[in-house]
Amino acid sequence: MLRMLVLRLIHYVIALGEFAFGVLKYIPQYELLFAKKHLASKVEADAKKLRKLPLHVGFLVIENEMSYKDLANLIVWSVTMGISYVSVYDMNGEIKRNSGNLQKEVERSKENMVYNDSVSHEIQIFTHSPQYTEKMAVGRGMKKASVHLLSAEDGCHSLVQVARNLSRKVAAQQSLVSDITPASVTALIHDSHQFPDPDLLLTFGPTLSLLGYLPWQIRLTEIIHVASHKGLSYEGFISSLHSYANTLQRFGK
Repeated sequence: MLRMLVLRLIHYVIALGEFAFGVLKYIPQYELLFAKKHLASKVEADAKKLRKLPLHVGFLVIENEMSYKDLANLIVWSVTMGISYVSVYDMNGEIKRNSGNLQKEVERSKENMVYNDSVSHEIQIFTHSPQYTEKMAVGRGMKKASVHLLSAEDGCHSLVQVARNLSRKVAAQQSLVSDITPASVTALIHDSHQFPDPDLLLTFGPTLSLLGYLPWQIRLTEIIHVASHKGLSYEGFISSLHSYANTLQRFGK
């Protein structure tokens, strides 16, 4: 009789342990689901707390290895905050060549954000080249955000191309030298890129260099260096946005 009671007690203890293990196993998954469900609303709320929000944020990657998952998170967080233009730059054009991988990661990252229909965005990804511009769309929504994948040919090379075109017009007497002003050059560059100058540029990597990133357009850009884009948390991202928002730009005064 005593033996039966002991065996039954052992059985109950084992069953209770299995039940507790099962509960503990699903708690992290529930917490993750809860976090995902509320991430979009948190990002939007954080954006409203900022004193100012960039219209165009740029990401300059100076690292040997790209994490398309982390780049996608940066893009989706930016768009969810209400930033209309995002540019992603690496000097050699690796991101451009792997734009399909980035698009897939953007789709995955966007799926992790639970949006209301009223705030869902369509993310349009543009891959620029001297010959053509390729456009891919991720998601649907009333609001649209543009992501531009850039490389050296869109930076210094683009400025050189504008200078050559102006020189040809002057040589062909289609334009006067006096007509060439900073404003006219800016207008030509904007026409070729179709996005405004970046308000904020985050640089990632060990080198403090811009590596030809849009040299004409960053005269008034706030530049913040971050050690790496790989594994960058949302908290790290929003911290950079706070630094930008709290910066007083005097525009040379």
